[in-house]
Amino acid sequence: ILNYTIIRVFLILFGFINIMLSIVMRSIWPLFLGILFIGLGNGLQGTLSSWRADYEGFSVITTGLVMSGYFIGAFVSSMISPNQIQKTGQIRTYAAYASIASTAILIQILFIEPPVWFIARFLSGFCIAGIMIIVEGWLNSISSNENRGQIFSIHMGVVWAGLALGQGLFAVDDPSGVNLFLLASILLSVSLIPILLTEIKAPDAEIQESLGIKALWKASPTGLITIGVSGLASAGFFGVGTIYAIKAGLNVSETALFMTLFIGFGAVSQLPLGWLSDKIDRRKVILLCCVMVTSICVLLSIFEFSKTVFLILNGLIGASTLPLYSLGVAQTNDRLKPNQMVSASGTIVLVYSIFASLGPFSMSYFINLFDDSGFLIYLMGVHLLIAVIVFSMMFIRDDVDESDQANFQVMTQRPSVVGMEVIAEEALESQLESD
Repeated sequence: ILNYTIIRVFLILFGFINIMLSIVMRSIWPLFLGILFIGLGNGLQGTLSSWRADYEGFSVITTGLVMSGYFIGAFVSSMISPNQIQKTGQIRTYAAYASIASTAILIQILFIEPPVWFIARFLSGFCIAGIMIIVEGWLNSISSNENRGQIFSIHMGVVWAGLALGQGLFAVDDPSGVNLFLLASILLSVSLIPILLTEIKAPDAEIQESLGIKALWKASPTGLITIGVSGLASAGFFGVGTIYAIKAGLNVSETALFMTLFIGFGAVSQLPLGWLSDKIDRRKVILLCCVMVTSICVLLSIFEFSKTVFLILNGLIGASTLPLYSLGVAQTNDRLKPNQMVSASGTIVLVYSIFASLGPFSMSYFINLFDDSGFLIYLMGVHLLIAVIVFSMMFIRDDVDESDQANFQVMTQRPSVVGMEVIAEEALESQLESD
């Protein structure tokens, strides 16, 4: 039954992708196809690495450290890759990064040692983050003010779909063997083909000066806290969510479905929650999400449920926690002056990356202390912290006028500076139009 469910989820997501791709310019399809293959390979590698680390006898904390390597690599890439892209060009840098990321997966097969796996995950995070900077730079250069929002919405949809579908691939073969590692490596290598054959002219890379953390905190402490602390939860899930599934007694197929539903629900809920946050005080929507996560975690801690209900409830956790990053960015943009929005994008990515790099290790520490309940306790703690700060700020700062609100933009959980700059430009345009 679970395998049929996974297949149905795959068909729905592929149908969604086909509909989206049919409404964009033909010249863009190679980029989206490359992004989809990257999402599939990257999503599969993350879940596979976490599961296999447990299978190979890595301790929970060691697994958390290994999985943190990805987000540390992404953080370093956000600072180094823009300069590297300027030196060697988009296409050559993309080819190099995709090749390194593909090789990093194969290294994990040859050397099953925690330090080696940490390096492999670091390389994967570094390269995938760099690839997203390149792709989003391309999309920004070939889009106009009239279609940029549509193109980037499709981009975000393809990224989310790739991550979700990648979780399902975890169930197609025995994760204790080498085939899934080979599949993940192949998917990343194949992503090169549509990109290298594309006729899109590579844009000139520009490095955007960032607004400082102190200035961003002064403008929107609520948004900055939501962006950063939510990274502890989302990165923790992507890093060691599989360990929680194992300790909860799920088999391989059920673990794949668990990861797929968590990410899929999180992707689908972004638009309705974003729409609601455009109509009312965004902080109330952030509080609603935190209350939902905390309540469901309490239920799962107290009562035992059938596996179907267990999977659905965890999917609802994903629906409530994964949109927090997007809500935090929207809340921050609401408080910024128009000339600050684009310059704040680099700082937003920096803050998220710092917290995200701590997520897998900190969550693994709780799982090590409290077994599978540690996952729930950790999520409760993180979201209660966000809720307390946001609730307190509601009494200190008034909500912005609806005319000053920037429209909500759907975002992935692995942001890049270029993508954030485009989103900031979209928010700026929506704010100016409302004026």
